[in-house]
Amino acid sequence: MEMPKDLTILDLIVLEKIEKDSLMESFSGKLYSSFFETASILGTLQVKQLVSISSSIGRSIVNRSELGEKVLMYAGERANEPLDGLDHAILKSIASGNNVFERIKEDLNLRSDDLAIHLYKVIKQGYADYEIRSGKLTINITEKGFKLIGYVPKKAAQEQPALSAQVQANPKTSNQKVSIPEHKQLKQFDLQTVLSQTDATPAEQEVKELTEIDKLLGKISYYLTHYAPVVIVGILILVVIILYLAGYIQF
Repeated sequence: MEMPKDLTILDLIVLEKIEKDSLMESFSGKLYSSFFETASILGTLQVKQLVSISSSIGRSIVNRSELGEKVLMYAGERANEPLDGLDHAILKSIASGNNVFERIKEDLNLRSDDLAIHLYKVIKQGYADYEIRSGKLTINITEKGFKLIGYVPKKAAQEQPALSAQVQANPKTSNQKVSIPEHKQLKQFDLQTVLSQTDATPAEQEVKELTEIDKLLGKISYYLTHYAPVVIVGILILVVIILYLAGYIQF
């Protein structure tokens, strides 16, 4: 039978819980999820054509579709088969700490529908169990599954000794200094160099000495700039006096 490629273990578990004319409003309790989370899950199943939802005023009725019935029946048939190598690999992945569907899928690089069918098998045979909370499904190994595969170290615990062994094999690696390219190195200056006058002013430039004329012109420019109104008034008064003495102006 050709299965939906995006089939997940959550799809199969929810399909199994759907009864004839199930009400979406009361279905949340079966999934231990809110109404909106339940509606999202059932909506996803409807998109995959695994369920049919008919809505009326105040309620929504959910039923398994024809495809959903066939998928669940096929999963039930496969669940009665003996465990194989893939089932053992899945159980080891769960025991190593991968307790959600996507992490197991990524760990084994397995197709979604194949993983869903085999997970359904190991759950039905009691080697693993699941829990649904807030629309999320987590998978755990059972005592029966632990007795079958034994203890599996977590991946983080496996990577640490490998890293230590690599460091021990190359003890010089930790003592190596990182070389910095010359164009990226910061240029260092001492205090004497920074404060030196020879660095601030080129040696070939000489300070020009001021002559007496330059000083006089500087003073005139200064007084004209700061006392221009006074000078203008004084000149006007002088002109008036000259005109008065010449007889051009009479008071």
